[in-house]
Amino acid sequence: MAANIIDDSHLEKTQEMFAKCQEVISGGESSYARLIGTRPIVMERGEGAYFFDVDGNAYVDWCLGYGPMIFGHRPKPLLDSIIVQITQGGMLYTFPHELDYEVGRKIVQAVPGIEQLRFANSGSEATQAAIRLARAYTGKDKVMKWEGSYNGFLDSQAYSHVPAADAWGTEKFPRTLPSGAGIPRVMEETVVVAPFNDIEAVEVLVKRHRDQLACVLAEPILADAGIIQPVPGFLEGLRRICDENDVVLIFDEVITGFRVSLGGAQELYGITPDITCVAKAVGGGTPGAAAFGGKKELMELEADGTVLHGGTYSGNPMTLAGMNAALDILINDRERVYGHLNTIANAMVAGMRGIFEENGVPAYVSQVGPMWQVFFGHEEPVTRYRQARASDTRFFEQLQTECQARGVYFHNFNFERFFASTAHTKTEVDRSLEVIAEATKIVKDRLGVPTAG
Repeated sequence: MAANIIDDSHLEKTQEMFAKCQEVISGGESSYARLIGTRPIVMERGEGAYFFDVDGNAYVDWCLGYGPMIFGHRPKPLLDSIIVQITQGGMLYTFPHELDYEVGRKIVQAVPGIEQLRFANSGSEATQAAIRLARAYTGKDKVMKWEGSYNGFLDSQAYSHVPAADAWGTEKFPRTLPSGAGIPRVMEETVVVAPFNDIEAVEVLVKRHRDQLACVLAEPILADAGIIQPVPGFLEGLRRICDENDVVLIFDEVITGFRVSLGGAQELYGITPDITCVAKAVGGGTPGAAAFGGKKELMELEADGTVLHGGTYSGNPMTLAGMNAALDILINDRERVYGHLNTIANAMVAGMRGIFEENGVPAYVSQVGPMWQVFFGHEEPVTRYRQARASDTRFFEQLQTECQARGVYFHNFNFERFFASTAHTKTEVDRSLEVIAEATKIVKDRLGVPTAG
């Protein structure tokens, strides 16, 4: 049964409101990734596995705010906790309070690499604070990051996220390229870009820069390049190389933390970093939910004031009330939550693989637990960033456009991800697969078979 099409005639209020937003908000929105290459959506509300635009159109949501909303939209336990805090306690103290201890204790309990922590206001803040801590601890300045990884928008982080192919250098030894204008050229000298999943190249680069290299800022799963999983031995080798060369290993688990398992990717793969950054799912969609932490030996530099870290809203009680409720569910109902997330994701992945195979569309669907992405034109596993970049992004973008027009939303950018939530059920899975099947046939008829190149 064909889906109803959400065309311009069903988006009059959306278009009007987005035009108004553009009058006062630069670009119409406040983060660069929200409207890349897709028809604008102006939200009215979210509920469970759905969001609704101002025209009343409903969409099954597989983006979930880029991952934070692990329980879906408007989860009642989180809302109740936040409302009680606001109405009975207040929104902002700038003093220690009981929720500092409660939320901090639960994160330390859950994440193997965190003995002590500090709260931040975003993933970008958390990773920047981790970099500064590593620099202070080692007395060295340089940071290594993966080509294709997004670790934040600040000047120490924003390099080689989606580098231009005509300037990115060799695959084994990529060039350090700023991800946008306005980043001081002198900062490039402090960033080393390395290829994910190439342990030999990583070791060469670490040894080459070891006297200046403070840390490796590593997504343990290359989640901001679609989903690229670490090959066997890569993370083990990375841990060894950092130990042998006096380099701090930071895991950027902003996306993977509390998402792929309670203890994040480090629990999943059994590799413990020196510092960990978490955000997104740790708050279940609560704004400002973020933290960084690690070994007490390092975190003492925060306690004694050696390292500057601050933030008026860091650890504010309103955010921590939401985080506390989210962590209670994740910890106390762990088996049910992660079991459900994986069941939904497995059903979507199996269904998508079947659709592409049935339609003669070469595609590799990469999955780690409750998050996944599809690379068109590939049938073999995608294990390298530049391999992912060679996928047929035009096919993906047009598939997304057709799905969005039929009320199924995932992000238009091929290097984002699909996420499952506890609010998704078989109903949303079946509906989404029906739409994806219809859209796949339409796009294949229009573009032909996708190819990598």
